[in-house]
Amino acid sequence: MPARIIITFFLMFLSGQLLAAELQPFSATYSASFNGIGVTAKRELSGRSNNWRLDFNADSLFAKISEYSRFGSKDGQLIPHHYEYHKTGLGRDKHTVLNFEPTQNRVVNVSDKKRTLENAPKDIQDKVSYQLQLALDVANNKEDLTYQVADGRKIREYKFAITGKERLSTPLGPIETIKVERIREGDSDRETIIWFAPEWNYALVKLMQQEEDGKTYQISLTKLSIDGKSISSN
Repeated sequence: MPARIIITFFLMFLSGQLLAAELQPFSATYSASFNGIGVTAKRELSGRSNNWRLDFNADSLFAKISEYSRFGSKDGQLIPHHYEYHKTGLGRDKHTVLNFEPTQNRVVNVSDKKRTLENAPKDIQDKVSYQLQLALDVANNKEDLTYQVADGRKIREYKFAITGKERLSTPLGPIETIKVERIREGDSDRETIIWFAPEWNYALVKLMQQEEDGKTYQISLTKLSIDGKSISSN
């Protein structure tokens, strides 16, 4: 269960690296720890112009995760085309494949046609593309950080807010960051905070999540290159 939770955090919040005005290819490596269990994850954005692909891979003692999104971009808005998620080795294997049909306002669940989503919002995102959209919107000082996300079963709404700035120490050197917190409904005791680094093209540097039972999970950036150039603050 702990390893599953950690991997879920990677999938949800390891946001992409980009300039304030445009996406750039990147490669980022992250580490995480929960009760001594180590997880390593790598994310890579490739492509140019209106044809992008973001890949995610994570390995632990318990599972292997691979996930990717193909999407376009227009006027600062990401437009998903195709999404895949594959998990093996932790409980039951899971596979999700989605095709986005914006002209039909539809998200086709290739893995389970009964879960195809009709009347999808025009700004619909998948579970990878919204991460890049969040970083892009933070870079462009947008106030409304709300996202409609297709997760293979239904459309979920994710809300975030910028809560401040903080200087962090990282394996790449010290860096000034912007703190972003997820807004949850009701009296939930869960807390999620993300730190983005403007000087590193709004790379996600750190994520911390506290569960309702008080347990805390954390992920940290260990290696980063943008457009083929290694990044550090030294």
